[in-house]
Amino acid sequence: PTPSSATATATSADVPLSEQIGIEGVHHVAVIVESLARSMAFYVGLLGLPVNPDRPTAKLPYDGAWLMIGPEMVHLMELPNPDPTDAQFRPEHGGKDRHFCIGVRNLAPLVAMLQREGIAFTASKSGRPAIFFRDPDCNTLEVVEGLKWR
Repeated sequence: PTPSSATATATSADVPLSEQIGIEGVHHVAVIVESLARSMAFYVGLLGLPVNPDRPTAKLPYDGAWLMIGPEMVHLMELPNPDPTDAQFRPEHGGKDRHFCIGVRNLAPLVAMLQREGIAFTASKSGRPAIFFRDPDCNTLEVVEGLKWR
């Protein structure tokens, strides 16, 4: 979209750009995956994230899917990954790697599922009720319980 002069506001050195443009939040996080089918089994099958049927997939020059995380989304993109996908070449603790964070009300069922499925995770080093784990492509997810940010 192009900026509309009707919605443009006067800029000022006293008003931070974030306020001038009216940031509303994170729309989505993009995650590179090797196999969309394998990642769908993880994100939809194990984590239970619903697919957003309103997002375009056929319009993009690669396979992908848009999954809902509360009101936001994660965009799975089946593309060559420039990052190492072998855990031995990534930081042992996901908090020291690129990651995105999901807030939840109850962490215990997730911990139980990860243990049942044999998926390694580490606790937050800060002492918060949070864990870090990796998807099949070594992308790191942080999940924190009870974090109020809205």
